[in-house]
Parts: sequence; structure tokens; C-alpha cells
Amino acid sequence: MICNSEFVIEDANDAANIVLGKGDKLSGIKCYQSLHQSKHPCLDCPLSDTVSGGTVIPIVRYDERFNEYFEERCFPVLNHSGELDCFILVVKNVTKSRELEEKSAQVKKLTALGKISSGVAHDFNNVLTVVLGRVQLLRKLTNDSYFLKSLDMIEKSALDGASKVRKIQEFSRPSDGAMTESVNLKSIIEEVLEITRPRWDNASKVRGILIEPILNLDENLFILGDSSDLRNAFTNIIFNAIDAMTNGGILSIKAEKSGNFVRVDFKDTGHGMTEEVVERIFDPFFTTKGVLGSGLGMSEVYGIVKRHNGRVQVESEVGVGTTIKLLFPKTRRPGEDVLTGKLSETKALDIFIVDDEDYIVETLSEYLSDMGHTIKSSNSSEGALAEIKQANYDVVITDLGMPNINGVELAEMIKKINSRIQVILISGWALNLKSSELENRVDFVINKPFSFEKINFILAEVEKKIQSLQ
Repeated sequence: MICNSEFVIEDANDAANIVLGKGDKLSGIKCYQSLHQSKHPCLDCPLSDTVSGGTVIPIVRYDERFNEYFEERCFPVLNHSGELDCFILVVKNVTKSRELEEKSAQVKKLTALGKISSGVAHDFNNVLTVVLGRVQLLRKLTNDSYFLKSLDMIEKSALDGASKVRKIQEFSRPSDGAMTESVNLKSIIEEVLEITRPRWDNASKVRGILIEPILNLDENLFILGDSSDLRNAFTNIIFNAIDAMTNGGILSIKAEKSGNFVRVDFKDTGHGMTEEVVERIFDPFFTTKGVLGSGLGMSEVYGIVKRHNGRVQVESEVGVGTTIKLLFPKTRRPGEDVLTGKLSETKALDIFIVDDEDYIVETLSEYLSDMGHTIKSSNSSEGALAEIKQANYDVVITDLGMPNINGVELAEMIKKINSRIQVILISGWALNLKSSELENRVDFVINKPFSFEKINFILAEVEKKIQSLQ
């Protein structure tokens, strides 16, 4: 479009007439009327700045008429006296290029977020390792049922935290999603009910209402799944039930075997839902709680159930209540797992621990010393190498993220000193022993956070390997 100094369009090409004029000529109309349906010149019009500065300033605006973005550029035409005679206004649809730029920026953000989250996950795993270690050490010091129960709850919460961290690590490195853990839904439901007690018991009493949970759970309700995900799903369902029972009520939880499936029903006596709400209950970001709800709880439940090859059904009646019905394929009861059963006895080993985090060294050393092993340690790879050259050790337990010389490099050096030394690599990063970087250097890998049962199991395997090398 060619506009005079009074912003009146004197001429326009066919594209402008078709898009902005709907086929009619734009001549005689103010440019701001045509472009922005405004009665006054644009406050951010770049024309005067372009004339004074000599640089064309692009302006990008969103046009609600077309639901697209347009870039506007003013090219001033000056007379012999240097005064504005007219200007050429060029308008370009930049929606596609803007989308590409946003996608590129999003990819960069996601890449950066993946790196940041991976680092945070590593550091958090170090913290959880100490929490779990101290819980297991404290458990040996008391027979008090209350303290033991409290320690169990702390341990389960830490393990749930570890599961969340694994999901953060999988943010940029997705797993295959295979379910290999055999879990007992009865135990998980009982744990969730205890974890949510502050909401359905304490907080409800403060509000002057009573919410009564009733459990009817069969024994040995085993399925293949992720215990942390299941706890998260059940917690969301219970919280929704509590929110629905504004005047108090009964929360009935029934779990039973049903053919080749395990069925779990959560039934509340809350205000219920209409058919329209039931149809949208699993939609992401759909909520009936206003600003108090994220709209992600039930969509997360749906995703978790589907990942467990299960089915979910909702029955609700306004003024009566809601029942959430879950169905999971059952599996056989697992045998006594070596990692969760009684700790196996191992002979005393000479163990050297290398970790730059003193609290991890202290926790590991205390446990392994109690088990009868001889322990020495260092918080640097250089110090560890000097010690290992001077004495014979059966096992070296080293962290991966060491300054100067990392755990894998240290393992390679140790093998050159004495190939019979068994190297156990521990790390907050998710590692796989089959990695080519670890092959012929590292004998065992333990991902943080770990239990002492895991350490004990690995040491039993170490002893077998040492015996086979003799």
C-alpha cells in the first residue's frame, strides 16, 4: 500500500485489496482503519522513528480476524527537502515462520530443560541415597512399633521420590515402559490411605466434618506395575473423593480378584457428577474446582492405568456419589526376592569406598562396617589410587561423578593395577552395565538411591566372582 503523510491509502495492490478490503479498493481509507479497525493512528507506529533513524523497524501484530500474525514495515519516501512525502506500507503474513521460530525455541528450551533436570535428578539421588541409608540404619536401633512404622513411611516416600526422579531422567531418555515389578495392590492401598490421612482425617475434623474410610481388601492382589505410579493414581482418586464430600461421608475401597484380573473400586458419598462432567473427567486440564484444581489428576490416573494395561470406568449420580472402577491384569505371587528377603551372609571383604560426598561415604562405611567388612575410603580419585597401589583390596566402590578423574576412568586405572579387584560403580545417573563405556572396566553398577539389601546382594555376587577367579 502507498500512503500519504496523513496515513491515507492512495493505492494498494490486489493482495491488499483482497485480504484487507475483501475485494474492494482500499484507496481513500486510513491505513490504521484498514489494518487495525482503529479510529486513531497507532500509538506504536514506527514511521517517525524510521524517518529520523533511517532504519526500517518491523512490527508484528496478531490479527483476530484471520487468527494469524502479520509483519508491518514502513518505507518512507522523502522529497527534496527531506520531508515525508509518502510511505510504502508492506504487510506480510508471518504465521508459518513464527511457528517455526517458536518450535525451534521450544526445542532449545526442552534440550536445556533436559540437561538441567538431569543434573537436578543426579543431585537429588545423592540426597535420597543418604535418606534411605539412614532410615535402614535407624531401623536396626529400635523395636518400637511406632518408630518402625514412621521409618517405613519415610522410606516409602523416599522411594516414591526416587521413582519421580527416574521419570525426570527419562525426560530426555525415554525408557521402554516395561512393567517388571510384581506389586501387591492391598499393601499399596493401605499405604496410600495412611499417606492421605492428613486430608481425610485431620483436615476434615478441623472443618467440622467426618470422612470415614472403609476397606474391604482381599489378600495377595498381585499385578505387574510401578508401585510409585499406582500410589500416585490412588492418591489422586482419594483426594478427589475427599473434595467431593464437602459435608463428610464414607469412602469405600474394595479390592478383589475377578477372574484373570484384580478389581479395585473407590466409592464416595459425595455430590456426584453430571453425565457431561463424567464424559470429560479424563480430559487434561478439565476441572470443576476452578482455580483450586489443575485438571491433571484424573488424566494422570487414566494414563497410569493404561500403562498398566488396565481399564478404568466411572459411575456417578448427582447427590449420591461416585465410583471409580479400576481393572488390572493379575500376576502370580512372586517368590521370595533376594533383594527384599533376608540379607544373605557374605564373608568379610576388604572394601575401598571412593566418593566426593562425605555423607555418602559415612553412611556406606557405617553399614558395611556393621556387616563385618574392613573399610577404607577417600573423597578423591587420586587419593584412592595411591591407597589401592599400596594394599590389596577385594572391592572398590566408586561414585561416577568424581572431579578430575571420573568413576569409569578410575575403574580402568584400578583394573591396570590389579584386574582381580571388583569395581562397583554407583551413580545418580541412570546407567546400564552393558554400555560399551563400562565394559571390561566396571563389574557391577548400582544406581542411586539404593537400599542396603541391594548392596548386600551385589557383595554376595562379588564374593561368587572372586571365588571363581581363584
